[in-house]
Amino acid sequence: MNLSLLGRCLFSKCQTTAALSSLSVRQLRTFGPDRTTNAKAMPSHQSVVPESDNGQEIKDKINKQIVSEDTGRLFSVVFLRGSQHKVTSGDLVKVLTDIGAPLGSKIVLDKVLCVGGQDFTLFGRPLLPHGLVRVEATVIERALTRTKIFQKFKKRENYRKLRFTRNQFTLLRINDININNQVD
Repeated sequence: MNLSLLGRCLFSKCQTTAALSSLSVRQLRTFGPDRTTNAKAMPSHQSVVPESDNGQEIKDKINKQIVSEDTGRLFSVVFLRGSQHKVTSGDLVKVLTDIGAPLGSKIVLDKVLCVGGQDFTLFGRPLLPHGLVRVEATVIERALTRTKIFQKFKKRENYRKLRFTRNQFTLLRINDININNQVD
């Protein structure tokens, strides 16, 4: 039984279970050799670049930019205390927890998810290798957030509860982003 006959059976309420049991689930989910998916044509400004020699040509271009320090202004996505921050050099980052570093100290952010420049972006799976990228930051401020008020209220029942909370935060200035090693 081919797929077109099966389609006719399903839509015409055919009750032949023997015909259905002869087909596997894989045959039901896949397209026949004559059919393709409804993929649209690629836009004119995009093209498919065939990978030859496992992308070594692209890696060579990236390494050439890294060695000549012609990457432009680098950005990176770092992982800090459960949240991801996209940073460049000179940015201020408000981390909504106390990271434990004293005021004015310089720290290195190790968990880097991706780094990119003017012409390239390197993504980790999920993190880039340790030591490939160095993101340096300075602790500028450690303080408490503004007072937040949580109120529970029920009308005509003389029920009102107020709770006030202030959370700690740390303000960081990103000093520098460097790519230390070449891409393998």
